[in-house]
Amino acid sequence: MQAPFGSILNLTVFPARSWLSLGPGWALLAGLLSTGAIEFKLATLIQVLTLWLLVDPLLGALWELSAQQGIWRRMLPAQLPPPTPRGFYLPYALPGSVAGRWVLQARRYAAWWRGQFWPDAGQRLVAFGLVAGLTLLISLSFNTTLGWLTLLALGLIILSGQTQPNLAAPDGGRLQSIVQLLLPWVMGAVVWSNLGPLNLALGICYWVTYLGGLRMAGQHHRAEILFFLGQIAAVLLLLALRWLPGAAMVGALLVGQLVIKTKFSQPADFLARAQLYLILSLLVAGWSLGQAAG
Repeated sequence: MQAPFGSILNLTVFPARSWLSLGPGWALLAGLLSTGAIEFKLATLIQVLTLWLLVDPLLGALWELSAQQGIWRRMLPAQLPPPTPRGFYLPYALPGSVAGRWVLQARRYAAWWRGQFWPDAGQRLVAFGLVAGLTLLISLSFNTTLGWLTLLALGLIILSGQTQPNLAAPDGGRLQSIVQLLLPWVMGAVVWSNLGPLNLALGICYWVTYLGGLRMAGQHHRAEILFFLGQIAAVLLLLALRWLPGAAMVGALLVGQLVIKTKFSQPADFLARAQLYLILSLLVAGWSLGQAAG
């Protein structure tokens, strides 16, 4: 017997992959470091953890519901059931007229919603709405710009859920890389500072790398060029700013990945072993830009 009293909602959180995996949280932290405005104190740490919660588990859960589980694709049923004899109606809508056909179509859709969609995916739709609302509240508690960026992320997540995700497709990984790396980087850059051209340029460098990694997983032709080209561009950007220590460290991490690539030719094996190098490269590049710009 279910207890008569208790919490209204249950939230389940579980690790999706290792902490040493390149993703939104690390991109956010690198974006924060790239501004040079971060202060190492307790209040800042709490804010960073809150932002990590926003971009990783919350937006990640919305991506899972939309793109992977396809709650929006379920709203486009292949075949609607017959209309019910009673239900939605319009006054003076004659059978066979345009209004009459609209009434029958609305009844068919309502019957499908009650009988098929809601029992199967209703809870996930409610979860999406609640988590989306929570992400907006958290982002707006920082500033309006972060709220608009979160709204953009929500729009891209819903857009990505219109089709089955396929990394092997010609546009495979494009929306995913924007939602999971470029937008979190920009979010980190605008929390305590303004987004400058150098912050955006470095974020694009690692967005290209992230996209290349996703396309390597999808067996795209020449995806490795994107993967390494993004990091080479990051090194060149730091050299242009004459921040040699950062450029040297990012370059050394890039060489380490090239060495790993010679030993592991399969994309899955290579990417699994290159994760730590990627995360360190991302953070070092962000910190270096923050120091050089400061």
